[in-house]
Amino acid sequence: MEQIQIDFNFNGINTIIQCKRDTKLKDIYKIFRFKAKLENKALIFMYNGNTIQNDELSFNEIANSEDKRRNKMNFLVVEAEIPSPPQSEYFIKSKRIICPECKEDIKFSIDDYIINLFECKNKHDIDNIFLDKFNSTQNINISQIKCEICGNYNKENIYNNIFYRCNTCQKDI
Repeated sequence: MEQIQIDFNFNGINTIIQCKRDTKLKDIYKIFRFKAKLENKALIFMYNGNTIQNDELSFNEIANSEDKRRNKMNFLVVEAEIPSPPQSEYFIKSKRIICPECKEDIKFSIDDYIINLFECKNKHDIDNIFLDKFNSTQNINISQIKCEICGNYNKENIYNNIFYRCNTCQKDI
């Protein structure tokens, strides 16, 4: 069986694989991954501007007439971007003492390792919080703080988690 040459271009680096005409693409991909040290990467293989979906095909089944004549194929290889699962909640620790219910500033007192929260802006009073449970009440879910103009962005998915507040209308933007 006649030998063919397959050139893989990944990040501007060409890797050449020699194989037989009837070798399946999945086997050629394995050789390329090993040779290029990309075994653990999610890769997309493109030939003639199209993504190759079926890796059970061989050179004879996929190559165009020009590539069959010269016994050579060129693949473009790109790393697949695997989207991270959307985080439904993203918490940060408050820098001030806040009310666990409305997240507004609140006064506190400590007596015998028990914390009492009082005089919240929204008139919440919370008593008998044990010292070891208090930290969990001071988390803020920043994925719920949204831009009040467009509503599309939240504090979690913007640069440095920074919103600005309009001095006129007091909206987070």
